[in-house]
Amino acid sequence: MVTVASVGRRARLVRGSVVVLMIALSLAACRRSATPTYQVGPPVALSGEPLLFDVKDSCSEAQGRWFARADGNKDGFVDLGEAKADARRFFAAVDKDGNGFITPTELTDYRTKAYPPEYRAALSVPMPPANAPQKTPGGTEIQDPEMRRYLMTPITTDLVMSADQDLDFRLTVDEMLAKVTERGARLDADGDGKLSPAEVKAYCGT
Repeated sequence: MVTVASVGRRARLVRGSVVVLMIALSLAACRRSATPTYQVGPPVALSGEPLLFDVKDSCSEAQGRWFARADGNKDGFVDLGEAKADARRFFAAVDKDGNGFITPTELTDYRTKAYPPEYRAALSVPMPPANAPQKTPGGTEIQDPEMRRYLMTPITTDLVMSADQDLDFRLTVDEMLAKVTERGARLDADGDGKLSPAEVKAYCGT
């Protein structure tokens, strides 16, 4: 026999179940939003340029294609001058307004247009804002720019913006070339001042 009391109890149980479900879904959403997901992007050149010759390429194959393009005099090596020339070409392609700086916004725009579907998930990696925030949401002033970046932005290993030495969220061509020099020196195993195909392909393991 169905009574008013039993109907009321069932209604309360249903409402309770709905509330529990909503709380569980909210907690799951919070966990998802609190932890950025980092997706693997394409192989990159010394400048951080994504190597998108063929999405089926392995990292070593992509580096081999980059080497063939960067080796301007076709002597079988990429010297620092050639690596820098290739980096300048990439810089100009990203710096759309031609003001001499690459901003996170320009870099994201470049990648959005350049990445094929296979790498689109990598675009979800958080990028630093175009302007360094001066205060935390609670109003605390942060003077030191490095600490400001650490506290106010997700920690990333972006291979282009990591060259931003003064942490002003604007990458100059000189900063990019300095990073290319640093990475090239690290790969130059025999210290002869130029990179062989094998040394460039070793970049896949760094």
